[in-house]
Amino acid sequence: MARRRSNAGLIDVLLKLPAWVSLLVGCVAFAGMRWILPAMWAGNLYLKSIAAGLQAIAWMPLLVFGFVGLIAFATAKAGKAVENIDTGKRPRFKREPLNPPSGSTLDNRWGASNQTIDEAIRGKGPSDAWSVEALRSLEWKRFELLCAKYYEAVGFKSETIRCGADGGIDVKLFKHDPAKPLAVVQCKAWNARLVGVKEIRELLGVMTSEKVVRGVFITTGSYSKDALVFGDANPMQLLDGPGFVKKIQELSTENQTELLKFAFGGDYATPTCASCGIKMVKRDSKRGVFWGCRNYPRCKSKFIIREQ
Repeated sequence: MARRRSNAGLIDVLLKLPAWVSLLVGCVAFAGMRWILPAMWAGNLYLKSIAAGLQAIAWMPLLVFGFVGLIAFATAKAGKAVENIDTGKRPRFKREPLNPPSGSTLDNRWGASNQTIDEAIRGKGPSDAWSVEALRSLEWKRFELLCAKYYEAVGFKSETIRCGADGGIDVKLFKHDPAKPLAVVQCKAWNARLVGVKEIRELLGVMTSEKVVRGVFITTGSYSKDALVFGDANPMQLLDGPGFVKKIQELSTENQTELLKFAFGGDYATPTCASCGIKMVKRDSKRGVFWGCRNYPRCKSKFIIREQ
């Protein structure tokens, strides 16, 4: 058992080193078993027979360490590809559009709101009512659910994380297999903050972990240059506030109206507690006004209200 762990440890070390190191180890092992040890043990009758056996299998370490070197070389190439992404060099692959043809109707998984639409958008046509300003007036959870509703409108089935840690996923999209998501969506209601490359890398990591080949990132704000370069080099779709509004405006009038009712029905501005899934309340403290959870002190989640 200890010998097996030692071999596994040596291989793990070699995989992290340049490929030529593994090839060198293989060649040294081959030379030792094929020529050096037989020459050293030639005068000993007992060791001479062992040396003969080693000569017969001298090719084995050369083969094993050659294979390890091949894996190390492939791993190094893959790491280089990731570095190329960071510097703007694109790997060669064919990108596919995420959205299927539109036109399917909304389902009622959350239920269409029967409440009145906000005064700010009343009396306007759906396409006129949808604007970046309207989108940015939504609290984070309503924005997340709107994103899920949009993808239902273009033909997907969606599944959202109700509350608590989302693990880097806000929405899972399904098409044909209800047990296997086709894509994952991350939503950020960041009006003033840029989405950086860190968040996009995290989405790629989630895609790998979930074995999903497509990812979508939607923000009410915008992205940094590095984030756009990284997203463009991977099977992702990055939508900023204006881009998402344009997607909604491309829907049928019926679907746009349905999304308006859903997005702006009831209290769409008060933040939702990420831990409890309930609306927060405005509180005051020596440090200023903030949104706090109704379940305080059991839940201490809060959002700082910054002056405009």
